[in-house]
Amino acid sequence: MPANRILLVDHDVDALAELAGVLRERGIKVSLANGAQMACERAKSGGYDVVVAAREVAEPTDGSLGVIDALSVELQEVPPLLVLVESESDGAGDSRVARTDVDRIVARIVALARAPSASEPPPRPSLAPSSHSLEHAPLADLLVVLATEQRSGTLTVSTAKGSGEIRLVEGNVADAVYVRLEGMKAIARMISEREGTATFAPGSPAIMRRIDAPTRELVEEARALAAKAEELRARAGALPNGTLIAADGAGGEAASAVDQHVIARLRVPAMLDELLDELPHSDADILDAAIRLDAKGRIKQLGHASSRVQLCGADQLHLVRASAARARSAGFAGPARLVIAATAARLAVLGHTVLSLADALPPADPAPPLPVPHALSTLRLGDGVELEVVALPLVPAYAPLWPMALAGAAIVVRLDEGAAQPLEEACGSVSVGILDARAVFGVVDESSPVQIASLIRTALDADSGG
Repeated sequence: MPANRILLVDHDVDALAELAGVLRERGIKVSLANGAQMACERAKSGGYDVVVAAREVAEPTDGSLGVIDALSVELQEVPPLLVLVESESDGAGDSRVARTDVDRIVARIVALARAPSASEPPPRPSLAPSSHSLEHAPLADLLVVLATEQRSGTLTVSTAKGSGEIRLVEGNVADAVYVRLEGMKAIARMISEREGTATFAPGSPAIMRRIDAPTRELVEEARALAAKAEELRARAGALPNGTLIAADGAGGEAASAVDQHVIARLRVPAMLDELLDELPHSDADILDAAIRLDAKGRIKQLGHASSRVQLCGADQLHLVRASAARARSAGFAGPARLVIAATAARLAVLGHTVLSLADALPPADPAPPLPVPHALSTLRLGDGVELEVVALPLVPAYAPLWPMALAGAAIVVRLDEGAAQPLEEACGSVSVGILDARAVFGVVDESSPVQIASLIRTALDADSGG
């Protein structure tokens, strides 16, 4: 009778699956590994009668440990080895056999297998979880191995970016999640990871089946999507480094559904990685749309996340600091406040731009969901002097709240014409002056840190009567 269990090892998982299928037809129970590292992990969790390994794994030419040497480090007793060669001329001996000679492979397995003693229970797979490094056992190969073995259980993937799970039923992927992603997008993202661990826990997982395609097809599609996304990210240039915002264009609406989703999401500024995590489309489709929209001028970059623009030169800092100190209103706690009034969309961009200024601190609380006044940033000017920049969305429905936000402010900078009368009434009720930015700068680009820095300095000078 053939051996109860063998461990079949080869770097080529497709060749593994093909030979494993033929051996199973001969009654041999086969487990698979894509190299010495995976072989060691699998050997720890279950006993094998024979290790059958391709010559490249058994006798590597790159100086690394062969599979038997690697197993001898991990196991007290190492199973006998059968080396698969391409043809009989590649080497003689009972331990070598051509991979195409199935009859001789089976005969050698039977001859090499150690017969268990009467008191020794037959070996069987362990139900203990087995852990694999993604560096040595890529997730794609591991999924093909588990599919070929028709295993059921949960594959938990842990990387620096988060954790995920792939649930298998008789080798077929039933569901997959990774961080906030689901389905094929989660599988493609996990397959692209090269560092981390994958731990397979055998059993019958509780599932809500959302995937029906065969595992081989899923792996091939996920590999293709991951490779395309990697290629497109390389072509994206500076897009991944800055905050993005949708820009009005003359070319009409976006051509595809993905383009339209990207434009709709970027009505509020976001990083490219946020876009990839939040939209349901594949990473490749989103990257392709972002590159295309950027080329058409439909996406504006708000600058690199690491860039910092000085509010003023070192020779002017003492003047700006003095203006900010004088701008504090008597009877009001905290730093001087500069209020910028504009549409909600422009203020969303402005909020990111202000944080590009040197020594700018983000607000303690996130922006509220309603268009009401809120803090954008606090600028530290040195010597204990600070300036708070406050946003006032020009939505007339909330005008009754404006006097509470304006009271004690140094000055209001108006970027838009909207809600002119309610704004003037609110400022008049609390005796706060208004600086019309268009009268000073013409068209104001709220995405330019240099122009916003100049606008803040001008506003402080205006409040000081300079």
